[in-house]
Amino acid sequence: MPSRSRRALLAAVGTGFAGGLAGCSARLGNLTSQTGPNEFSVGPLYVADGVPLPDGADPQTVDDPAAARVALFPSDGFDRLEPGTALRESTPVVVVGRNAQVLPMDLCAADGRPYGFASDGWGSDTRVAAAVPSEDGLVTHVFEGIEVPGGLAGAVDTVLNPPRTACAVDAELSDRPPGFDEEARTLGPSYVHGRNDVAAFTRRDAVRVVSDADGTHVELELRGTIRGGDGAYDADQVRLVASFDDRLRATAPPASETGGLAVRRVAEETGDTVDHRFTQAGDGVRPEFTACQRSLVTAAETPDPFSYVGNARFRWRDQRLIREDDLWHHHTPGQGVWYPDGGRSV
Repeated sequence: MPSRSRRALLAAVGTGFAGGLAGCSARLGNLTSQTGPNEFSVGPLYVADGVPLPDGADPQTVDDPAAARVALFPSDGFDRLEPGTALRESTPVVVVGRNAQVLPMDLCAADGRPYGFASDGWGSDTRVAAAVPSEDGLVTHVFEGIEVPGGLAGAVDTVLNPPRTACAVDAELSDRPPGFDEEARTLGPSYVHGRNDVAAFTRRDAVRVVSDADGTHVELELRGTIRGGDGAYDADQVRLVASFDDRLRATAPPASETGGLAVRRVAEETGDTVDHRFTQAGDGVRPEFTACQRSLVTAAETPDPFSYVGNARFRWRDQRLIREDDLWHHHTPGQGVWYPDGGRSV
């Protein structure tokens, strides 16, 4: 595990555990696919022994993971050979069960292709996680607190069809080094998906890396999509925070108000932490929006791994006429880790 500076540890405490209002530790509900809660919209599947399927599910299955559209494995399986082989054969691997993130982290480390995780920590209630081969390496997914097996079909559909969202506010960096866009390698992305008792959200971290005579330049994009609930809670605010050990060169977007969103950038005395707040502005309330933050850091050499403390904090608001508005929060704190040259064999 990468070492943490005292600064990064303080950032983790400050961004991860502040603001203990309703919903901070609520269990997530089911994630359902477009076809139905128990129906798998893709196939064929490889389903290893020990993977629980939803009641009534009857997916098309095959006996060879390499011939499957997706391969499902239990998190408590001690054999890494079969899921590792499936991943090398370009089959997406979905892990189901307690501490589900552990097995994908091991598989990615042994695979050798570039990859990253928005957080290298996990809890026992992380019941679904996945690794998906792509042109740039491995894409990773983590589902926070999803109910298994009820939400499994929806999670598999999300892994194969991650949400495509556009930034509500332009977050382009204006002072990248010359030739950055043409020469940079893209890593990831890494997703955190979830639905709490109020609504759904998605966090997406992505990294690009390029080296020149001045060192290694790493661009991190944090993207948070907040969706309004079915009830009284509206999508209200997304706060994106990242703290780095390497020199922060630039960040975006600047403070502004555009497209119905107010963007506030919170200044940090240390200079290595960026903090943007995107809040609904005006009388109109959009049902959902996507907040984006980009940061560019420079290191003397390619970090192994590149790490940072990051958090996407989502806030929903129940507007009331007489009483004070009720707020619901959900945090996604953790130490992000990225391996530009692949992980170490395990």
